[in-house]
Amino acid sequence: MEPAAGLRELVFMSNLAAQETTGDTASSMSVERVAHRLRGSAVYDSVALALVEAPVTPLQVVNDLEEEWEVSGYLLLGLPLTEDRDVLDVEVILDASHQPLPGEELSPEATSVLEELLAEATRFAARHHRCVLQTWLLHSPAEEPGSGPFTEVLRADGYSLGLAEAQGYVEVTPEVVESELRFTEVTDLDFPAALVDDVITLRQLAAADIPHGSLQATDIEWTPQRLLDARSRLIDTQRRSLVVVAHDGEGVVGLTEVLHHAGSEDSVLEQDLTVVVPRARGRGVAADLKRTLLNAIPNTFPAARRVYTSCAVDNAAMIAVNELLRWTIISGSSGWERRL
Repeated sequence: MEPAAGLRELVFMSNLAAQETTGDTASSMSVERVAHRLRGSAVYDSVALALVEAPVTPLQVVNDLEEEWEVSGYLLLGLPLTEDRDVLDVEVILDASHQPLPGEELSPEATSVLEELLAEATRFAARHHRCVLQTWLLHSPAEEPGSGPFTEVLRADGYSLGLAEAQGYVEVTPEVVESELRFTEVTDLDFPAALVDDVITLRQLAAADIPHGSLQATDIEWTPQRLLDARSRLIDTQRRSLVVVAHDGEGVVGLTEVLHHAGSEDSVLEQDLTVVVPRARGRGVAADLKRTLLNAIPNTFPAARRVYTSCAVDNAAMIAVNELLRWTIISGSSGWERRL
């Protein structure tokens, strides 16, 4: 079945804004990825809303956007269903006619559209008993987090800056890894039984260690069943995963993972978590893990050329690792939060 026209338009507008900011055509999401997201899962549900200039009756159900309707913008709303059940994730997407070019201010019309979309997100949050709203802004790497055309509207609506990140990519360039560690490769989260407990421990550690700034984020409780469920969702959403696990003489010391999403370019992968146990930190384990992962990628993803990654700007250790891998920074992002 063909994706709905409204969904294709939402994805197009989102990608247009991202590519204008980063200057990188690979900075995009696929229609398939958003469609899978809107199907929902046991841990996360999503809703897409369009702001249209049309005589739509309140509570009228429509299957798709009519051609004559003029869409001003979209909301892509996410509802966590396990942890953080009081949080609403808010993604605001303006129509191209309202998107400012890099360095430009919002027009009065665009400001009005943004205000209306944020107001609807607040109304939706109240109806669904979500008292914490979180949203992210993408901006050029030269722009100071907390500045830019959208921030004044966010602050006026009660949002405050909670976290700043840098985003970029690493080329998939195999190189020699001289390490005393031993490495295990695992595809699609199909971990051997002997590794399951260690992987759960590492994922639990990562959930606690990943910087969140002042944004609300409850640590994920990992269990063997949750790991099995994650594998099932991976397969169901047609994603692929490659994990490299590092071992020393005492046991497992870390892991790193990349993902490929359905519909994304074959040349593009996304970095997921990288985590090292406390006793092994400061020994270059994270760098060895990532180098080994880059070497392993061609066997599972032969067309992959880049791994896109992001990390908090105050995560000095991970930024140092990415710099060792000669990453190219293409954008920054900032996380904002409002409490009702």
